[in-house]
Amino acid sequence: MRSRIRSASAVGVRSLVWAGLAVGHAGVAAGQTGAEDSGSFEIFVNGRGVGTEEFSLEQTGVGPNSEFLASGQVNVLLPTGSLELTSRLRSAGFQADPVSYEVAVGGDAPRRIVGTVGSGRFSAMIVTPAGEQLREYVASSGATVLDEGIAHHYYFLARRTRGGQVPILIPRENRQVMTQVTDRGEEQVTIGGTEITLYHLVVEPEGGEERHVWVDTLGRVIQVEIPDRSYRAVRTEIPR
Repeated sequence: MRSRIRSASAVGVRSLVWAGLAVGHAGVAAGQTGAEDSGSFEIFVNGRGVGTEEFSLEQTGVGPNSEFLASGQVNVLLPTGSLELTSRLRSAGFQADPVSYEVAVGGDAPRRIVGTVGSGRFSAMIVTPAGEQLREYVASSGATVLDEGIAHHYYFLARRTRGGQVPILIPRENRQVMTQVTDRGEEQVTIGGTEITLYHLVVEPEGGEERHVWVDTLGRVIQVEIPDRSYRAVRTEIPR
């Protein structure tokens, strides 16, 4: 499926492109919209379409004054039951550090989580039909939110690093784990019958399944795969 570019010159070009991406994020005029993306993913399990994820992502400001708002809606029907997720992540600063996160879980096990990040902690209220609970756990410096089953969240991980360790917050599991990110380089990937060049990142959460994420030169998430779950989320249209 994918021919990988391995020449020394390609490695150099890749480094320049990633460096240019960081500069591009910082170079937006103050007060103007920076990173913007919206669209939908089709979600497959065992090669069968099971649902969709629709999302929007907006950035305003620049550098330390940047603010990001990412909203999404996931609707899937699995053999184990239906799952509906409505999420809203607010982040701030040059590294898009998470500030607050809300997720409403519908389907067969409804609940709602409303959380804030600050002073090295993630503090959340969890509302279920049985009542309310409070949860708090460590949120290390440099942590980013990567909730289960939400593909567009990988934008924030790809923005932070293309190689190294990153702490990730998993709000629906009430925990933080360390994650290793590895850059596999450029690959030719076919999306909707069109072949495009994407960057392939391997994401390995401690104690979790390996994930493969493909992003474009602007860091926009195009495809996510979790082989151990036979899960694949792919953009329905290539962003322009």
